Amino acid sequence: MNLKAKFSLISLMFKRRSIKEIVKKNIEIIWGYPLYVLSCITPRNKKKWLVGSHVGFSGNPKYFFIYVVAECKMKKCYWIAATRAEEGKIRELGFPAYYRWSIKGVFHSITAGTYIYSFHLIDVNFWTSGGVKRINLWHGVGIKNIEFKSTKGSAGKIYDEKNFFSRVYLPYLFKRPHLFLSTSPLMTEHFKQCFRITDKECIEGIYPRCDIFRWQPEKLKQFIYQYESAESLALIEKLKKCRKSYLYMPTWRETRENFIVSAGFDFVLLNEILKQRNDLFLLKLHPESNLSMEEMSRYSNILVLDKKIDIYPVLPFTDVLVTDYSSIYYDYLLMPGKEVLLFPFDYAEYITAGRDLAFDFDKYTPGKRVYTFVELLTVIRDEVSLQFDERDWIVNQFWNYTYTVDSLVTKIKALA
Repeated sequence: MNLKAKFSLISLMFKRRSIKEIVKKNIEIIWGYPLYVLSCITPRNKKKWLVGSHVGFSGNPKYFFIYVVAECKMKKCYWIAATRAEEGKIRELGFPAYYRWSIKGVFHSITAGTYIYSFHLIDVNFWTSGGVKRINLWHGVGIKNIEFKSTKGSAGKIYDEKNFFSRVYLPYLFKRPHLFLSTSPLMTEHFKQCFRITDKECIEGIYPRCDIFRWQPEKLKQFIYQYESAESLALIEKLKKCRKSYLYMPTWRETRENFIVSAGFDFVLLNEILKQRNDLFLLKLHPESNLSMEEMSRYSNILVLDKKIDIYPVLPFTDVLVTDYSSIYYDYLLMPGKEVLLFPFDYAEYITAGRDLAFDFDKYTPGKRVYTFVELLTVIRDEVSLQFDERDWIVNQFWNYTYTVDSLVTKIKALA
């Protein structure tokens, strides 16, 4: 990597952080490496598992953790929380949780034999991870090149093993997992290239967060009332009362531009059509997206969901997913009868400046497509059919797995 590219990478990494975050990161680097060395020689308990996610109590780690603790009754499985508030929230649910930098949190982190996460070791704690078994549940199947296979966007610059700056500031990116949760042979081949792993490290199974789509209504209802927030319960009740619901979940654009504006949304027109039919249009955007919930509150039938809400227990109560290149497309297809509308309004720009694709978009993301907001509005207004013939083929390509969540637990025990 040349000098210009290195400075570009440094600028890219730091422009997303405040001065306080940059100072904190550098302090962490200074004392983090000695702690890492210490963690490499600390005796570890093979029967102790730590689970975590840097985006809070959500995703595959959340559902895996609940299953292991609540159903498998595993006593030495703890959630490592990124904040004190998160620790308190999980403890209120009746689960063992420790703040990452608390005395007990650090103690368990340097003595546990296994870390289970869905991004990288920072989900638990990279600086205490020397000698642990690393289990990556990951967080999405799909057609985008990611990690080491990326050639465009920020990932294409960061995942360069020759880049000293990346190796020092982002060392967790270069730690391969001992076990990686894939979902099909197609995805295994993809993930092997993205993470530079082999067949030996891959296991093809259901994502724990998607396992709930197969539950009976009563079991799902019990889970929601027991583990979900009051906001989620209120949202589900609202969805039950409407005639039809649309959920807009676009993928994240690294340029951080207000792509809602770029997409040409006219919320006044949309809201009028929805009101006439008692329909709802939900927006679940990336945490970095710039759309004010307060500003959107004037629309009676359009809701901007809290960015921290766990959308997965809500998905079974929605009717139509509106998305583009997001992996949520493949998760949503696991639920029979659900409809999908694709809105890749910036396709040409996205694949040239955003992310490169590992698979052909037309072949591996079939379905009704619209490229302008006017077309989107027409589909909603005229209730155009959104079924497509390739649905079963797509599900088989991305979800052709053998392992259940229970068998995944057994596999991890054997590995540890």
